[in-house]
Amino acid sequence: MSGRFRPADLAMSSGTGDNSKFLGYVPCGITAYEDRADQFDWADVYIVAQLALEGSQYPQEMRLAGSFDREPNGNIKTCTLLKRLYWLFDAVGFEGGPDVQGNMVDENGESIDLVNHLDTNFCTNPLEPKHDFLAYLYKEQGRKDPSKVYTTVFPKLVHNTPAGRKDLEGYINFMKSKNLIKEVQEGVATNNVVTPNNGQMTQTTDDAPF
Repeated sequence: MSGRFRPADLAMSSGTGDNSKFLGYVPCGITAYEDRADQFDWADVYIVAQLALEGSQYPQEMRLAGSFDREPNGNIKTCTLLKRLYWLFDAVGFEGGPDVQGNMVDENGESIDLVNHLDTNFCTNPLEPKHDFLAYLYKEQGRKDPSKVYTTVFPKLVHNTPAGRKDLEGYINFMKSKNLIKEVQEGVATNNVVTPNNGQMTQTTDDAPF
């Protein structure tokens, strides 16, 4: 039995039909989690969180996926996946995480099925959801089919508070400044994304951009 691995340089998160109303910074709650890691041989983690957006009857998926970077001895080290996992854990209040081998443990160091644990303990009632978090939603060009455009949720939730919004806005602005978020607006390309098919885009959810 071992405790979770959290490097000291991972800062705490302060997170605690097509309509532009549901783009940008949107209050939300998590109603369910799904594990899809077994569908992708590259994925150490592939969590799909179902979000209930404030004012919308349609759920929206937030995907958190990737593989751990590892030291020569096989232990995991600071990486994008680890950072994004702790964003989620900090937001929902989960005090476990991966141990140094990448196995998921609870706050007592006991081995757990992470997605089942999150789904059991860190969801809001889907019939009367609480919108305790703030997410950033944007349009993204499909990677497999550039003629398609998807609504994407950036995998960082924060508490739905002024401090949480400031944190999320600052990070999203930083990502845009580095061209790491490539948004596509209706009929317009931003951040050097070329509008496909001479401006004719197709909205779909069948083929995720990642």
